[in-house]
Formats: sequence, structure tokens, C-alpha cells
Amino acid sequence: MLVCGTLNSCIDPFEIETENFENILVINATITDEVKNQEILLSRTFRFEDDGPLLEQGAIVKVIEDAGVEYLFEEEAPGTYRSVQEFAASSGKEYELSLQTSDGKSYVSDKVTLPQETSIERVYPQRITNNNGVEGLGIFVDTFDPTGNSQYYRYEFEETYRILTPLWYPFDLVVTAEGAESFEFGLVDRSVNEKICYAKNVSNNIKITNTTIFEEDRITALEVNFIPAEDIRVDSRYSILVRQYVQSREANGFYEILSSFSESESLFSQIQPGFITGNITSESNQDDKVLGYFDVSTVSEQRIFVDRSDFLTDLPRFALECELIEPEQGLDNLITFHQLIRGFINSNEVRYLPDTSPTPGEPIVPEGSFRFFLPRACGDCTALGVSEAPDFWVD
Repeated sequence: MLVCGTLNSCIDPFEIETENFENILVINATITDEVKNQEILLSRTFRFEDDGPLLEQGAIVKVIEDAGVEYLFEEEAPGTYRSVQEFAASSGKEYELSLQTSDGKSYVSDKVTLPQETSIERVYPQRITNNNGVEGLGIFVDTFDPTGNSQYYRYEFEETYRILTPLWYPFDLVVTAEGAESFEFGLVDRSVNEKICYAKNVSNNIKITNTTIFEEDRITALEVNFIPAEDIRVDSRYSILVRQYVQSREANGFYEILSSFSESESLFSQIQPGFITGNITSESNQDDKVLGYFDVSTVSEQRIFVDRSDFLTDLPRFALECELIEPEQGLDNLITFHQLIRGFINSNEVRYLPDTSPTPGEPIVPEGSFRFFLPRACGDCTALGVSEAPDFWVD
């Protein structure tokens, strides 16, 4: 027992530091059959201890169609390159990515073609319990290609959800007059835009599948997302846009390796995969590594809306910690107390919530029992989202 206790007490946390680091260009490039300004993302690998990737700026980027037509890309934001003109990939044509970084290095991809087009049959919600025993909402996809040519699929999604302010009070406390010994306070109407808000998330994991081992090119009940019942995303009304990419066998292999390498379990596994080779190489230096894959895919998308009341009514729901905050009392003088109240008002970190109902328009001296505040998110949904509903939103 003594030995076991001693061993347990010797477990100390440690800081992860990168010993051997390679500064490698990372390319995220998928051109689709949608008529739009196509987008390509460029960045650099980064160390574990860094906050995030270094975005690659000042590159010259173009996509070449059938070794003739060139589509130029311009840098819209650091690391984000968007095609100058709208275009869509077409079947029967070959596409090639060519780029030059600001330090003069050139990179080129293999030539790729557009795969079979297959539409999503349906996207649907279902109440489920996940592998960890958590109940919530699962989002599933069905799809079918009767020609049997698609086979390799990748999925992404954008989710948008409505946020309702849990402790809404229609007035704000403001300073109406400042004196040498005290302030006067009053109530003003609050914007209703702080009562209902909307927020969104974009998928950040790799979801791929294939039908090569099946008798037909059909996907049934593929789970693309799961939201626990106590998550804010399903507290009111939820919407998800699922995008299905049909991709080549080579692209599927690249993303499959990338997905396994990205799993948290693989970080400290005994067997680490080597460098993930894509279809982009350096023209300047054969030994110069580049991480990425130039992909041309057909895309199908479908959006659904889900109300919590349809599936999760009887389950525990999301709850903010909305404990009332009372400014410190018993200060030396009234002006000090009033200055404290003003500080609360100006901080934008809290919202006023009385425990009585003061009359709007009449002066308020916060010496009674209505000098309470609460965390901003509990009384103002713009702390968690934006007040303007998206164009696609349907109530």
C-alpha cells in the first residue's frame, strides 16, 4: 500500500514542447461543381505550444482547366484565397492547382477530374443515446447512387441555432444625473434585439465513408452530428445544413489517413503514421514537403430545422449559471456606492434585473432592494450570438 501510494504521488503534469519542427505549407483546396467564387486556404504547420497556424500570405494562386483556361485567385483575407471570377468544375475536364509562395517557391498538383454527381436523399433528426450513454439529437444522412459510380463520400455541415434570453428585463439601468455626493439613476427601454439571437458552428472534423464493400452504392442512417440534450444548440430551435462531397478514391485515401492521424488517441500512440503524402508537390525543391490535397468534387446539400419540443422535451436542458450579483454594501459613503453601481453599468459584463418593479421614467436611487445584476449572457443573448436572423431562417 505504501509503494502504491508513493507511485501515485509521483504523477506530475508536464508541458509539451516541440523538439523537431518542420515549417510545412498546408493547402486546403476543394473545387466543386457549384458556380461560385471558389476558395483555397493556405497556412503553415505550427508547434504544439503555439496558439495556432501561421497563415500563408502573399501567394500567387491559380487553377488551370484542361491546360488552357486559368482561374486566378486573390487573397481576400490572410491565408484565404478566392477566385476572381465565379466558375464551376465540369465533368470531362482536367484541373490542376498551381501556386507560388511569397518566398518564390512553386507548387503544383496532379491533374484531377470531377467525379459522379449524387444528391443527398434525405437528412433527418432522431433522438438517440450515444456510445458514452448521453442522450441527445443525432443527425443522419441517406444517399443512393443507382449507377454505382460514386462510392466515396465526405461530409461537412454548418449548424445554426436560436438562443432565447433566459432572464429578459425590458429596461436598462442608466445614470441620469451625477452630483458631488450622489448619482441619480433611471430606466430606459432596451432593444428587443437582445432577447432572441442566433449563433452558428462549422464542422471541424473529417467525416468520410465509402460503399465499396456493399452490393449497391447506398448509404443509410450515417450519423454526421450528435448534440447532447443539455447543449445550448438544441435548447430552442436548431438548423443544420449538411454538404455531401463525392470524391475520388485517392482523395478518400488521403482524408482517411488524415482523419486517423487527427484523432486524439493517435497523438500518443506507439505507432505514429509517417508524413501524409497528398497530390501536391514542390517544383522548386523535390525534398520540400507540402501537406494537402487538391480535390475536385461534386456537391449536394440539404437543410433541416428541428424544434426541441419535437424530440427532447422530457430531457434535462441547457441552463446558464444566472446567480444574482449584488454590489457590495456598507461602503464609506453614498457616492462611493453609486460609483460602484455606475461601474457595473459601464462594464458591459452584467445586466440589470430588479427584484421589484420600478416605474420607468421615475428617478431611481439604488438604496432599496432592487439593486441586482446578473451575468450579461443571462439577460442579453448578444453575449452568445447575433440578433439578426440568417436569411434562410424559418420559424
